[in-house]
Amino acid sequence: MSIQELFPTGKPHVSFSEIKQWKECSYRHKLTYIDKIDMFKDSPYLHFGTAVHEGCETLIETGKVDRDKILGVMKESWQKAGFEDPAWYSKQPGWYKHQPVEEWESWANNMWDEVLGFLDTQLPGWECFKAEEQLYEEIENLDKDLSFKGFIDAVFKVPKKRGKGHEYWIVDWKTAGAYGWRRDKKQDLGMTAQLILYKHFWAKKHNIPLSDVRCAFILLKRGAKPGKLCDIVNVGVGPKTYAKGIKLMRNMIKSVRKGMFLKNKHSCKFCPYSGTEHCT
Repeated sequence: MSIQELFPTGKPHVSFSEIKQWKECSYRHKLTYIDKIDMFKDSPYLHFGTAVHEGCETLIETGKVDRDKILGVMKESWQKAGFEDPAWYSKQPGWYKHQPVEEWESWANNMWDEVLGFLDTQLPGWECFKAEEQLYEEIENLDKDLSFKGFIDAVFKVPKKRGKGHEYWIVDWKTAGAYGWRRDKKQDLGMTAQLILYKHFWAKKHNIPLSDVRCAFILLKRGAKPGKLCDIVNVGVGPKTYAKGIKLMRNMIKSVRKGMFLKNKHSCKFCPYSGTEHCT
């Protein structure tokens, strides 16, 4: 059986980013992952997020971060992409507000200054179990073999507040605006399913009871006031929520295999295909 027969994307696995995009618009998923039409648009947010993630990874592993090196790479990529060029940022959507790269560097430094202290407060006694852990686990109970692929930003081992032993926290770093996330975003299955699925497959990989695994997003907020740069969004994964996350993944797989691709007009605003020859 060829890989193409396994799944229409031509890959033997699915990722959360695929599932999220399918949930937002299954037709967009088709254009991206099946038709493989590349409409990627570079942005400062991507370069900044990569730099901040790298710094957080080294911080939790070593307690230190090579700021000059990481920010130097970010600044160099900034220049290559032309983000400081008025010809570039004058063409951006109305919501985009240009900030010089030095401002972004300041935001990153401020975030790194607060991360470890924030973890000490939120996860007392934490230790880094693993930074940047890859998942590649078989999805159970499918007619045709398929795996789930993901990358967990951090797993912390934390003493239980009650009783003996430890629990494990799966954490995903997210850069955000100064005010963090709205309540509806915090509760959106399109966001929380990421950690639900990570929890499911990570617990399976390590043979750890689901009851000993917890999940959270840690928001790192650009331009927030000192002492307010970090925020935690706990993702409660009770039986109903857990079932919804698994069902979302299975529905995506079933729909894509059946070739069901519907356009969602409510997700056109930030879609790179909107208004192009690929989607009118």
